[in-house]
Amino acid sequence: MEKSIIHSIIYVCNVPPVIAGLMALRDFKRADHKLYSFNLFLLFNAFIQVAQLIILNVTNNYHLLMFHIDVPIEFLLLAHFYYSFLKPYLDKKIYFTLVGFFFMLSIFNSIFIQPVDTFNSYALVVESTLLIILSVFAFMVLLDRRSGMKTSATGKTFELINSGIFVYYSASLLIYYFSNYYLAHQINKSHTSFINITVSYIFILNTFLAACMFSCFIIAMCKHRRNNGTN
Repeated sequence: MEKSIIHSIIYVCNVPPVIAGLMALRDFKRADHKLYSFNLFLLFNAFIQVAQLIILNVTNNYHLLMFHIDVPIEFLLLAHFYYSFLKPYLDKKIYFTLVGFFFMLSIFNSIFIQPVDTFNSYALVVESTLLIILSVFAFMVLLDRRSGMKTSATGKTFELINSGIFVYYSASLLIYYFSNYYLAHQINKSHTSFINITVSYIFILNTFLAACMFSCFIIAMCKHRRNNGTN
C-alpha cells in the first residue's frame, strides 16, 4: 500500500477524535464533574492526534516519542474517569496502586526496554489489559440494580463510554500482542523498510479502531447533552 493511501486513511480516521475533542472543549465548563477527567482525556487525545498529523505531514514519518508521552497520561485520565464513577466500589488504595504501577512500568519500559525512538507496544499491552479489567468491573457494577447507574442520564453516558473503551482496548490488546510476537521474529530477518510498512499497517488498524471508539464517545456525549437539556 502506497504511503499516500496510508496517510489518507490515517487523516480520515483521526476526524472522530478531533471532533470529540472539540465537543469536550465546548462543554468543558458545564459538564458533569464525573466526566471532568474524561473530557480532559478527549482534549489531550485531540491535541496528540493533531500534533501527530502535523509531524506526519512535515516529516512523512511517525514521531514515536509522542506515543511514550501519550500512553501514561492517557491511562491516568481514563483510570481517574473510572474512579470517579466507581468510587463506592473501587478502593482508593487499589486505584493509586494501579496508577503508580503503570506509571513506573511505562517509564521503565521507555528508558530500558523500548526507548523513545521505538514503538512502546509493551506499555500499550499492559495499558489495554488494565483498562479491560476496569471496563469489565464497570459492567458488573452497571448490571447491579442497587448501583442505580443504568437509570440515571450520567450512568447511561458512562455505559456507552465504557462499551467503547472495552471494544477498542480488547481489539488493541490482540493487535499489540501479535505485533510484538511478529516483529520480534521478523526484526532480524527483514529489511528496515519491511518493518516500517508492518508498523504502518498496525497504526492503520489501531487508528481505525480508535475512530470507532471515538465515534461511540461522540454518540454518548450527544445523548448526554440532549438528556440534560444543554443547548
